[in-house]
Amino acid sequence: MNEKVLGILPARGGSKGIPGKNLRNLLGKPLLGWSAEALVGVDRIEKKICCTDDQEIADAARNFGLEIPWIRPESLAQDDTLVIDVISHALDRFLSDEKSSYSHVVLVQATSPTVTSEDIDAALELAVETNADTVITGFDAGEKHPARMFHIDANGSVSWFSQEPQRMVRRQDLKPVFIRTGLVYVMKTETIQSYGSIYGPDTKAIVVPEPKAVNIDVEEDFALAENYLRQVFK
Repeated sequence: MNEKVLGILPARGGSKGIPGKNLRNLLGKPLLGWSAEALVGVDRIEKKICCTDDQEIADAARNFGLEIPWIRPESLAQDDTLVIDVISHALDRFLSDEKSSYSHVVLVQATSPTVTSEDIDAALELAVETNADTVITGFDAGEKHPARMFHIDANGSVSWFSQEPQRMVRRQDLKPVFIRTGLVYVMKTETIQSYGSIYGPDTKAIVVPEPKAVNIDVEEDFALAENYLRQVFK
């Protein structure tokens, strides 16, 4: 298959949880710099862009080698904006502005600083080799297996996720379950257009170690990311 790949790093200026999160310093570079460098390092991605509504973020992303073909419209920079809408807008803009179309989209997130070029390349290779609609990353749930999970209702009563016979089974005897990470997503453009989603019916996964699955959402996540990155680059 002759792929033509668009790489996108979306990074919105507003962040209520951690103000200025995407530009926050992490081991000497802004948070978005880590995933930007990973994206830029994948040669088979033809165009690598940052979609942002913020000029300071745009300048930082450009410093790490990403293109800023436009500033994201305000309508696509709201708290409830979906990433699929940002991707669809980018594909439409390239088609209208440059008559350029792409077979695949690679999505990385500013909040996933542990992603590497090797991770992205492996996910893209799997997508192309298997003709998958979507490739995601995940880690083994281990002790967090859903067979051990339950709801507690308003009366304090427990209702289980899984069937009764599984509740006392040894973890190693349970069918492995994986938890999605946000490290990298690869999807066919056709999947986005047909389903209005980054997920198609044929979704495959790359498995990564749990410590690598850091997503910066709360303050404590910075410490987790810093600890992991120090171990990797020591």
